[in-house]
Order: sequence, then structure tokens, then C-alpha cells
Amino acid sequence: MSLLAIAALAGGARADGDKTFNSRVAYAPLVHKLEASGGDVGRILHPRSRDELAALAAGKRYKFVVTTDGKLAIAPLPADAEHNEYVHPVLAGGAAVLTAGGITVERRDGTITRVTLDEDSKSYCPTLDSLAAAERALARLGVPAASITRRSQPPRCEPVQGGR
Repeated sequence: MSLLAIAALAGGARADGDKTFNSRVAYAPLVHKLEASGGDVGRILHPRSRDELAALAAGKRYKFVVTTDGKLAIAPLPADAEHNEYVHPVLAGGAAVLTAGGITVERRDGTITRVTLDEDSKSYCPTLDSLAAAERALARLGVPAASITRRSQPPRCEPVQGGR
């Protein structure tokens, strides 16, 4: 690995070979839909430590993205919550991402025992391999690598629509 790549990983940025994924759907209508449902982009979670993952209900799947600077953005509601309009492009502010999908946190006695990631994002269509970016982001938060697993859940991709 090059010195540039090592420096990028330490700072939370992209690793060599990271591909970015662009949203396939227009951003502005999604924000309007979120606001109409009572949602607010200010509620999106941007965890800075493992402890901040406590906001996620154990065993529930949440939508997440990893931004191009290597940071997690997670929906404040479980993916199956009614009237949940926190879709992947909203989490990313309409921008490109390193990966997107679902995150499920398991705990025992308040301690994280497992974090499961999947690549199911119809708007970004990321790959299973792209979840390495989410693994790096979680490791920077202090989640032990041994507790992070991937579950292949390929998305049924949306056709490409208009931009932001």
C-alpha cells in the first residue's frame, strides 16, 4: 500500500481502488418527500464513536451510506419503519458514496457483539466488495473488525433518472 493510501486511511478518506457510486435518482424530490413525511435531514446520524451506535435498536436494519470522505451517515429510523423517507440519496445529500446499504447492530449487555452490513441500495447499486469502506469506517469508530460481517443482499437497481 502506498504512503498516500495509508495516510488516506488514517484520515478517514478513500483507500486506493475505492470506487464511488452515484445516485440513480434525483435528490430534490426525495428531500421534499422526507420533509412532507415529517422527517428532517438534521436527524441523520453521523456517529463519531462506537458508543453513538447505541442510537440504533438492536436487531433492526437501518439504511446507511459511507460518504467519499469515509464517514458513516445512518438513517435515524429502522428501514422497515412506517413513513420512513430516509433513503440512501438523502443520507448522502445527493452526493456520490463509497458504499451504501443496510446495517444491523447486535448487542449483549450493552456491548456490540456483531454488526452486519449489506449492499442493498437500489439508488446507488454498490457492490459487496464496496462494503470494505463501511468496515473501515466502523473500525475507526472502535468497532472490532472481528465483529463486523457482510451479508450479500444485491440490490435491484433503479434505472438512472435526472441528477440532483
